[in-house]
Formats: sequence, C-alpha cells, structure tokens
Amino acid sequence: MKQKLHKELQALLDFYHRQRQSPPEVFTYAAGIIDKPGFFTMADLQRHLNNPLLQPEWVHVKLDGKRIELEKTCFYKTVQGRKLHFMDKEVLGNAISKGAAVVLEGIDILEPGINEFAARLDDSLPCVLSNSEVFLSQQGSEAYEGHCDADDVLVVQLAGKKTWQLFQPQQRRYADIQELNDQQLGPVMEEIAMRPGDVLYVRAGVPHRCVTSAPFSLHMSFDLVDNTPTTAEISGEANNQYKHACELPYASTTSVVDRYVSILKSDEFLSALQQATEFKRTEIARFRQMLGRSSAIRSLGKFNQ
Repeated sequence: MKQKLHKELQALLDFYHRQRQSPPEVFTYAAGIIDKPGFFTMADLQRHLNNPLLQPEWVHVKLDGKRIELEKTCFYKTVQGRKLHFMDKEVLGNAISKGAAVVLEGIDILEPGINEFAARLDDSLPCVLSNSEVFLSQQGSEAYEGHCDADDVLVVQLAGKKTWQLFQPQQRRYADIQELNDQQLGPVMEEIAMRPGDVLYVRAGVPHRCVTSAPFSLHMSFDLVDNTPTTAEISGEANNQYKHACELPYASTTSVVDRYVSILKSDEFLSALQQATEFKRTEIARFRQMLGRSSAIRSLGKFNQ
C-alpha cells in the first residue's frame, strides 16, 4: 500500500507528472514549486554525514578541483572477532571548512519518505530504478565538471543559490559524457538561477554545468535510470536464438545478417524482450520495498508501551 507523500514532495511529483504528459525536448524550469523547502535540510545532511556507519562509497568530496580520497580515512575496531569499520571524519570536516563540494548518494536508502517518492518516479516509466543524491557546493567549488547525463534528471533547489548553464542537446549515449570542456559543451543555450523551491527537469543528453556564485547551494537530484534490457542483453538473447536457427553453412555475410535481423524482429523475440522488461519492473518494485525496510525496525516498539 502506497504511503502518503510529504506535501512538498507531492508538489514536486505533480510538477514531474506534468512534464511526462508532454515531455520537453530540452528542459523545463519552474520557480517556487515548493515554498521554503523543509523535507530535507542542511541539518538532515549533517545528520547523515555524522553517522558513524557512513562509508566512503556514499560520499563524493571535491576540493580545489581534486577528489578527496576518503578511503584513506577508514579504520576498524575488532569486536568479538568482527571488524567494525568507521571513518575518521576530520578530513571530511576540514575539506568542508575549506570550501569543498560534497555529494551524498543513496538518499532514497537513508530517507524513507524520499524512497516513497522515488517509487512514484519508478512507476511513471516503463522500467526505471531512480537514484537520489544531495549536492552541497560552496562558492567557486563544484562536485562535477560540465557533463551530460544518460538519463533524465529532476532537480529541486533546497537552500542557497545555484546557476545552471544548459547547452545544446547531444546524442544520448553512455560513453564520453563526463568532464566536458568548453569546446565539447558548446555555446550556452540557457542560464538558470535556481533558488530554494525552484525545480528543473533536464532531458537525457543535455550538456550542463553548475556554478555556485552565492556563498553556498544545497540541491537534491533524482536520476531516472533506465533499466530496460540493454544492448548486451538483447544481443545475448539474439545470439542464443541464432545458435538454434542459424543460416546454412558457407552462406554469404548478407544472408547471415538477414537471418540475424529476422530473429531480432520476430514476434517471439519481441515478446521475450517484453517479458524480460516486465520481470525487471517487478524486481525493481520489490527492491524498492526492500529499500523502504532498510530503516523500518518497529518490533522494539513493544518495549515503549
């Protein structure tokens, strides 16, 4: 049974559904969708960063254009033969005090309300398992250079101010989309100043770069990660079927290609792909439920009665 969303997240979801009804070619920007965002604040970010169980995989930190390797700050204490790992947070704290940018991943795992919202995003598309992360940036410091995303992105500004520079859309791809220089980005198509409560929906393949000209910025991003069968999975199944229905020996290359293409276009093959997509979608929904239970131990409540 679906839980009721926080009213601010419901407003964000309503905005998103309007975009999906008539998807923009490049982006949609809307000011003031949320009035004074409170569903996730700087205090929430600090609470999660203070968690002694936090591991480097959850955090990306960049200072003066260089990534801080938090792996070197990890230690463990042996208790009853088991290693309990923890991070020395001094390096992280010092980096932030010097102006570092910080990305905290897995917000949908850490926050049940965000996980419920992400589940609604998943439901809106054929086969998506969305990710959520929070970006803290300080003036003159960014977590990432100009880049493209392989999937659509939904962004909400939580606090502070951030300028988004959007460039001419490119072919959606998985390769060569990170750390784009000025020449690769091309001319700025649009520049948007994001303030608390503003929302931005950016389509896949749109190069963008963020600039924090204000003292700081805090925003949350939702990546709508496409999980439909990949080219590797599709070709793998096609290869398997070709082994059971291949062209005659010594056939021409053209005949082999024609046979292979006929398999790809067959009703049987397309039906198998549809079944695989539905299976993935079901597994995603189950996985999302597991994420929701990651902070859901309620059995101790009986001791509070």
